[in-house]
Amino acid sequence: MRILALDLSKRSTGWACYADGDSGPSYGHWVLGSEFTSDGRTYCKLHENMTDLHSLGPIDAVYFEEPLHPAKLQGHTNITSLRVLAGLAAHAQSWGEAMQCRHIHAVNMSSWRKDFIGSQKRGTKRHTLKSLSLERCRQLGFNPRNDDEADALGILDHACVCLDIMPNWRRAEVLRPPLGMPS
Repeated sequence: MRILALDLSKRSTGWACYADGDSGPSYGHWVLGSEFTSDGRTYCKLHENMTDLHSLGPIDAVYFEEPLHPAKLQGHTNITSLRVLAGLAAHAQSWGEAMQCRHIHAVNMSSWRKDFIGSQKRGTKRHTLKSLSLERCRQLGFNPRNDDEADALGILDHACVCLDIMPNWRRAEVLRPPLGMPS
């Protein structure tokens, strides 16, 4: 089974892909547009990039972070950003259906983070959560270039848990203190 995990964003969509038998995940990020790029062109670029990955080996499962709820607007996120994020999520779901993927799931941010970095105190700052994702990736032997790639790897790890797949990075796991806690 080949899994594609996405941390959707117009400026930097993190992606991670893994299949049984791979030595480890492939991962990276795509710039889908800027403030000058139309929403339609942004969705088209997501489609093109997902199709390119699919051409390397059929994708059976697509997991992506569900868009923020409008009530949680804060920081640089505004209603325009939410519209684009919802459109990207809908497009990822539509692409998965068109490619006949067996599993297509929007994943709640708190669900995948709990699996990947462990439980954190309510109100933990976004910057801290992103740093913990990067730290967890380094513990597992990954070297993401940014937090979008790290988050995609976290979503991929969560997808493996959901699909009852034991990837090699989990098989090689050793006991470590919880992230964000003194060692």
